[in-house]
Amino acid sequence: MAKMIPAVMSPEVKSMAEKMIFEWFRDEPGTEDWIVLHSLGITNHNRVIYGETDFFVLVPYKGVFALEVKGGRVRRNNGIWSFTDKYGKTSTKERGPFDQAWDGVFSIIADIKKKLDDSHRYLENVFFGIGVMFPDVEYETVGCDEAQWQVFDCNDERSVRKYIQRLFDGASKRWEELYGHTVPLNRLPSEEDVRYLASLLRGDFDKVVALRVQMRYSEEELIRLTNEQYRCIDQLDDNKRCLIQGGAGTGKTLIAVEEAKKAVAEGKKVALICYNRNLGNWLERYFEDTPQNLRPAYVGTLHRFMIRLIKQSGMKLHFPNDDYEKEEFYAKDIPLYAKKAIQELRVKFDKVIVDEAQDIISENYLDVIDSCVHGGLSRGRWTMFGDFSQQAIYHSSGTGEGLIDILEARSSFVRFRLTVNCRNTKPICEEIVSVTGFEAPSDVWSKVDGVPVEYLTYSSNEEQKNKLIEVIRSLLNNHISPHNISILSPVKRENSIVSDIDEFDIHDYKPYRSNRLSICTIQAFKGLENSVVILTDIKSISDKKLMYIALSRARFGLYVLLSDEARKEYIQLQSGRMKNGYKA
Repeated sequence: MAKMIPAVMSPEVKSMAEKMIFEWFRDEPGTEDWIVLHSLGITNHNRVIYGETDFFVLVPYKGVFALEVKGGRVRRNNGIWSFTDKYGKTSTKERGPFDQAWDGVFSIIADIKKKLDDSHRYLENVFFGIGVMFPDVEYETVGCDEAQWQVFDCNDERSVRKYIQRLFDGASKRWEELYGHTVPLNRLPSEEDVRYLASLLRGDFDKVVALRVQMRYSEEELIRLTNEQYRCIDQLDDNKRCLIQGGAGTGKTLIAVEEAKKAVAEGKKVALICYNRNLGNWLERYFEDTPQNLRPAYVGTLHRFMIRLIKQSGMKLHFPNDDYEKEEFYAKDIPLYAKKAIQELRVKFDKVIVDEAQDIISENYLDVIDSCVHGGLSRGRWTMFGDFSQQAIYHSSGTGEGLIDILEARSSFVRFRLTVNCRNTKPICEEIVSVTGFEAPSDVWSKVDGVPVEYLTYSSNEEQKNKLIEVIRSLLNNHISPHNISILSPVKRENSIVSDIDEFDIHDYKPYRSNRLSICTIQAFKGLENSVVILTDIKSISDKKLMYIALSRARFGLYVLLSDEARKEYIQLQSGRMKNGYKA
């Protein structure tokens, strides 16, 4: 049985004759080393823009043969060929099937010659022939257009092997008549030659979708606002004070930005505030590219806002050097000075919007917000967005509902919960659950497919360095732009393995830096995201809140470099979850 390429005939083929002959070649004994290409397209045809050969048969030690198939009734009248199918439909052609076969084989041979490598150059002179198959009629040649040995008709029944032998014998005899000797052996292809020729004409391939294309498709799907988010925006219109809760990737920052622009467009004086410096920088740069009539009066971090007002009021700030004193200074002294400055400068906003509110809810910080919004926290317009269950990492106590209680003691407000993840692909969402144990409703996680999360284990700094270089190089070779890649670490750059890498130009993270590969701490990247995230210096996964933040920063691709100890923790964690019947 011959090897058929393709192995199955396309259902689009309507010709019953072609279907029969396909099966005959496929089922004929003694043809195991043959390769038969059905419906071989000829892009570089010598007569037409695009041609096709019905069957191209490659036979070891005999040659290659182009076959045309004509089913149904066949006529030739005054040099015009006509073919009538079983449905009674007739087509006419000036050039007959034998001319078609010759045109096809010459075009194919010419194409082969262009594609041959140096080691197979001898196949330029491969022995070839043509034939025409009329399986439904008795066909006797009339004229000099064809020879009877080139014809297959209904009298041949199903014996395609005998037919190819007859084509070889007839072509060989014609060769001897022309050149006075038998066909040279070097013109007859071996079994390896047949396979090689088939690979040139219709080679196997499996081309996966390019990584950058996968990323684009996934992110296009993720970036669309969900119906839930639209409902949330409508909720903000109907209520003066709202607390919007949602896990990582549920679109809190996106909604905050849209709410700010909407309020400004309505003529309100708006402040959009967050805690994280990098997120503040990102928001600030975002609104720089936004029309003036949609820009809030203030965009950025709460601390930048407070320090700016203190300086405007003429008060002097003396920043301590001691880390503990500095922490106290920022948490207590600056809010106190800022409150006085707000009163002196009479700073008032019609609406305050707070992103990552779980980091800002404290008595001192709330005092500042209370002072600068018309009506205060109790009667004014404000919206706060936060993840109080997983991302309250700056509070040693008073997390979750306890933080919300602090806010409730000052004001009444409407709660709205976001549950649909529109940032992370499904594999990333599943890994977040697996590592952190975060339990959420089944609909909280993304349904958008993506590439699997990759874990790479290292035993030494040198091994970690090499694996990190390998990951970066692979991403860049797959045409992932450097600015779409963020390296995150639980430690500062000087303590990270990144400090030992000279092969790539890795910059400290800055928002809107085009075409730059960046490094940032996990903590400082909270509230932000990127297409691809590489987590490095991971020596333990025990801090679930930190791992939650780290894993959830990636939209599409996530690579995690784990130490041997962290890998053991991971395996133990998965074993424990499987033992308890846990499924991610």
